[in-house]
Amino acid sequence: MPEHHEPTLIEKFVLLVLKQSLGGVTKTAERFLRRAIRMVIMALAGVVIASLGVAFLAVGAVKWFSFLMPNWLAWAIVVIILILLGIILALARR
Repeated sequence: MPEHHEPTLIEKFVLLVLKQSLGGVTKTAERFLRRAIRMVIMALAGVVIASLGVAFLAVGAVKWFSFLMPNWLAWAIVVIILILLGIILALARR
């Protein structure tokens, strides 16, 4: 059976200093993690909203083009425009 060791005054002081210093580090890390998670969630929400907006605009463009040309051609033109726009946006970051 191990003996029960009562911490001395110096050990209590060292433990208190360690707890205070590590408490600040953990609080800072926790704050950073919360901000990072919040930023990722906001970015994902922005991507979803932007994608829905582009989808509705594309469907609207197809409806509008359908008055001028066959439906299949309107869809083909809108898809080609969206692909070109995606390529331009992908290459613009480089």
